[in-house]
Amino acid sequence: MEEIAREISNEEVYEEYEEAPDADASEYPAESYISSSAALENPADTTRSMIRTAHIKFKVGDVIKSTYSIENIAVRQGGFVENSNLSSRIDNTKRTRIKKDSILVTSYYTISNKLTLRVPNTKLDTTLTEIAQFVAFMDYRVIEAKDVTLDLLSKRLEQNRLKNFDNRMKSAIDGKDSKLGDVSSAESNLLSKQAQADAAKLENMRILDKINFSTIELQLYQNQKIKYETIAREEEIKLYKTPFGTRLLDALEDGWFAIVEIFLFLVNIWSIILLGGIIFWVVRYWKRKRKLKKASNANNPN
Repeated sequence: MEEIAREISNEEVYEEYEEAPDADASEYPAESYISSSAALENPADTTRSMIRTAHIKFKVGDVIKSTYSIENIAVRQGGFVENSNLSSRIDNTKRTRIKKDSILVTSYYTISNKLTLRVPNTKLDTTLTEIAQFVAFMDYRVIEAKDVTLDLLSKRLEQNRLKNFDNRMKSAIDGKDSKLGDVSSAESNLLSKQAQADAAKLENMRILDKINFSTIELQLYQNQKIKYETIAREEEIKLYKTPFGTRLLDALEDGWFAIVEIFLFLVNIWSIILLGGIIFWVVRYWKRKRKLKKASNANNPN
């Protein structure tokens, strides 16, 4: 019977699940889903120490206006702005010539901001609810509540151990029978333990600060915007071209200089030219004489 009843109940649940309409986030106001029970402080629970953080990314209508408003909300709730990184990213730029001396520059850009807020832990839920009014589209929302009760207890126990050690070491150092070497070693050991105690105390204070003030990290963005700007068109610098008449005179002058250089070159090598002429004349004379001799022998064979 129990198995039959269990099957019937499962079927009823399944049928109810099938008939239930799909939930659409747009049907709910932003304040109903930007916060969470993890952001609420439970006054009845006095035994646990919780570090609460929120990481949210969402679209807004105007990043700059929303940033100022959200920062004011944090201050009004008793918190402060730890970091605010507002920036604009140029996605594309187009240049269009509209006049002879003017250019229209069209810039497509996106404004975004990364905010880090610190608010009292009792005001986390209230702060998130107020921020919800700026949400046009929710990308994600992560809210965490980390129990650090044992971490605090561990740090307190460590501090107590180091404090007891410190007292014992001071008593040993102040003893009358202590030798100089033993005292020096004990002093060094004491300083090391005191440094550990200070580190444990600072870590404990950091944990308490995170408990008392929750951290909210926000990423804000908006639709792409367009900016139009008219700027002067810079005239192109054209290369200088020498007039034809000047170029003709320069060419004639260069030609005359070339003739002079050739003449001077020939003057410099006059001895070589003279020697070459003599050799040429001797060779020619010798060939001519030989030719005449052969002709004479041919005419007088005897």
